[in-house]
Amino acid sequence: MAITIKEIARLAGVSVTTVSQILNQKGGRFSEATKQRVLTVIEEQNYSPNYFASNIIAKKSKTIGVIVPDFSEQFASAIVREIKRHLEEQGYYLIICESDHEFEKEQVLLEQLAKIAVEGIILFTPNLYDQDQRIHKGRYQEIPVVFADRGLNEGYYGTVKIDEFSGVYRALEWLIGEGHRRIGLLMDDAEHYHLAERFDAYRQALQDHQLIIEETHIKQMPLTIEGGYKGATELLRETEVSAIFCCDDMLAIGCYQAVFDSGRMLDQEITVVGFDGGEVTQIVRPKIRSVRQPYKELGNAYADKIRMAIQQPDRQMDDRLFHVSFDPE
Repeated sequence: MAITIKEIARLAGVSVTTVSQILNQKGGRFSEATKQRVLTVIEEQNYSPNYFASNIIAKKSKTIGVIVPDFSEQFASAIVREIKRHLEEQGYYLIICESDHEFEKEQVLLEQLAKIAVEGIILFTPNLYDQDQRIHKGRYQEIPVVFADRGLNEGYYGTVKIDEFSGVYRALEWLIGEGHRRIGLLMDDAEHYHLAERFDAYRQALQDHQLIIEETHIKQMPLTIEGGYKGATELLRETEVSAIFCCDDMLAIGCYQAVFDSGRMLDQEITVVGFDGGEVTQIVRPKIRSVRQPYKELGNAYADKIRMAIQQPDRQMDDRLFHVSFDPE
């Protein structure tokens, strides 16, 4: 049976209050001899205080819940890595949960995180909460919630928005400048996300350069490697495209495999450009040209927002805007 703080106090010959204050580094008024006596008993008895229970009472658990749609999703995982690094420097720890993109499962996870007394929640979601009163004034059961959703929901603590249009437009201009006139597009099937800015940039770039937008050049697919392979295979079989813009790097990886299986040469017969610029683009060869997300800056922005929301939960915050980049080299 685990030893209690009351027994520690008895063995050290001090009060329970004295032990509690020394454990919580508030024992400045006690002599070194008293502190050492208490610490010696703690060490001898291998005592481990129940910080979890005390943190629930104090509402200072130093933990932050993070709900992501899919652990394998490059966008969320790369940003969470930066959030984790930034918040751990501030003394916080993350509890990361997976929702499988499901609204109902997000509700279950929000409830579970509230029960274990996290101080804040970062919610990566493809779902609309604007009309849902379960998150009122940015809080779920008094716990601040920061949305990470590409601007889908107008969060109380401000939205982190990404200007995707300009980066995609530059990528399409580069392809056109390289002489491509038939450019295919692998885009989302809107099952979980609707990446409208990326499609709008594709359409606008072609229109601005007097190129015809062919419906047969556009394939809507799940944002997966399998989706990229299937969509690219159809494009290569049904059209004469010389370049393919993929709205996600997972699509681009599948596209690479489809080009290889078709017997065509990447960068000579078919040029592929992706979107995200995560670590995976550096691994495959030839390296995937990709419109790059500012993961570090995005992670820091979300970390700053949740930390400020915890410290000042009634303070509304401004939106923040970040830009993607494209460098074909």
